[in-house]
Amino acid sequence: MKGILIIFFYSFSFVACSQQLSEADKQSRQKADNVAKSQLKEEIEGSTHIIFSVADKDFIILVENTGSYREYYIRSMDNGETRILKDTTLNLSGELAKRMFDKTIYRDDFITFDSDFFKPEYEASSGNITYFVMKDKHGKRYGEARLSIFIKPNPIDSAVYSYLVERLLYYAKSM
Repeated sequence: MKGILIIFFYSFSFVACSQQLSEADKQSRQKADNVAKSQLKEEIEGSTHIIFSVADKDFIILVENTGSYREYYIRSMDNGETRILKDTTLNLSGELAKRMFDKTIYRDDFITFDSDFFKPEYEASSGNITYFVMKDKHGKRYGEARLSIFIKPNPIDSAVYSYLVERLLYYAKSM
């Protein structure tokens, strides 16, 4: 009986310490995963990849391949359909690519405006809501965040984040 009580209190304390995601956080995560799986199932399966979205509508998915990277720009249409609008093979600079796919630079927890990362508060926040995650070849999530497009401080590496925002703006403007 004593062992059961210890297990109960241990599991309760684990749940109490873990961050509770809002419905909007869960929806952004699910939308990103669904878009990636429905459009790029074969490309992302067993591959490390990054998903970045703005307003759960415009997505950049970067897939690490041997010696190169594939970048997809995907848009979720108003009718619920998703389309790959751009598919590009990239030769990213060594340092940027190394940083993007270096799981040690990312936090393990899901960062939102309510996270301890922003205690006591964030300095500035503006723009549409973004979602970011790097997933390794086993599906483990790194650096997961749902924040505004302009956030200070930013929990995501500035070079990585700048690249993704610039690419998304480029695609959105050219389509």
